[in-house]
Amino acid sequence: MGRTLKGIATGTAAVLLLAGCRPGSDRYRTFADFPGFASYYARRCAGGDPGPPTMGDRELLRRFRPRFNLAPGSIRPISFYRDYLPHAVLRRFSDKAVVEETVSPEELRRQQDNTEVYLEYRPASGVKEIPVVFGRVYRERVPFPGERGGETRHLDLTFLKYNLVFPESGLPAGLNHLAGWILKGVGLDPRDWHQLDNFVAAHIVLDGGGNPIAVLLAQHNHHRAYLVRRDIVFPADGRFVFDVALRSNELYPGSDSESPVRHRVVRWSLYLKYLLGGEGRPLASADDITYGRRAGGREVAYDLGFPSPCDPFYTAKIMLGAPRPFFGFDIGRDGPPGSDYYTVPDLLPLGNLLKFSYLHDGDPDDLRVVGESIDERRGTTDISRIMAHGGKKFFGDYLAYFGANGSTR
Repeated sequence: MGRTLKGIATGTAAVLLLAGCRPGSDRYRTFADFPGFASYYARRCAGGDPGPPTMGDRELLRRFRPRFNLAPGSIRPISFYRDYLPHAVLRRFSDKAVVEETVSPEELRRQQDNTEVYLEYRPASGVKEIPVVFGRVYRERVPFPGERGGETRHLDLTFLKYNLVFPESGLPAGLNHLAGWILKGVGLDPRDWHQLDNFVAAHIVLDGGGNPIAVLLAQHNHHRAYLVRRDIVFPADGRFVFDVALRSNELYPGSDSESPVRHRVVRWSLYLKYLLGGEGRPLASADDITYGRRAGGREVAYDLGFPSPCDPFYTAKIMLGAPRPFFGFDIGRDGPPGSDYYTVPDLLPLGNLLKFSYLHDGDPDDLRVVGESIDERRGTTDISRIMAHGGKKFFGDYLAYFGANGSTR
């Protein structure tokens, strides 16, 4: 019996860790309140709303818009302003009272920084209209470390970001059986863990010459970067293919396999060594499962939407989903807020995230640097060292694969 109780406790802890749950008394009400965001976004819209993307940027986003394959039996993405917001009510955390029965885009903008309230989604039945993926363009001059402490090099990069929206997200489909049994025993559904998933994001990275040189994909609370020609193929039609993981909605490069593909999953970058090497599996781990076209995945048609970067979809701090109690923890209470809050402040802007995320499975140098930079026991990560390592390798590989066609300064 002692072993059984220990197993149940271990499984429960694994579920909590993987889901990113934490006690409601935690000092941060949402991820958007994490120290560093306020200063980084201080000028976000201070100079006035720049408005939606220009016609030129819209054309760029249309030209490179990716293809997304959904797994059999998965939920479909939706339109945030058509399918989610009109079916959500605004409630107070303190007493769960309804503040607004119908939440308009204008009301959402008024309430976007109010973390004393949250939106609770009331699913609409039979939503079959075409989903809307939001497109946005970032431009950055990204510094890369020189060889042996030499002069810093730069790349002028354009990031085309595509945000999918799902009405809910679940735990990875490859969750262990014990954790699944525990969830069912307490009446929770691993398929419906968070209301609203607005962090599903793919970035297509162009260099100064307009060449697609990399892809940056959001995968749980970390990202992975893939260099074109080395790690991922650029399709003839200019549209990358990504497979959407069953239940969790995370994105992975499209697969040609006739069988489903399993991907190691960790909740935080603290466990990058396991993610890259597969050894020392942490408690907070599982497998995502994706289905490429040959394995039964189906491409989803969608329209592109072009909100302003100051739109509440990106900037809101309000919780976009109802908290759910679980053994004294609140599931979903730390987000998701506006989709701008997609990583820790140290990895902003996107150039930093690209460098930090340029790591490869089984690469001995990557494993060594990650192992020396992360202390799992203390919960610390030397972000600067991993970023410098990834940046140096990315720049070298970029020159090796793109050579004179690249645009450097």
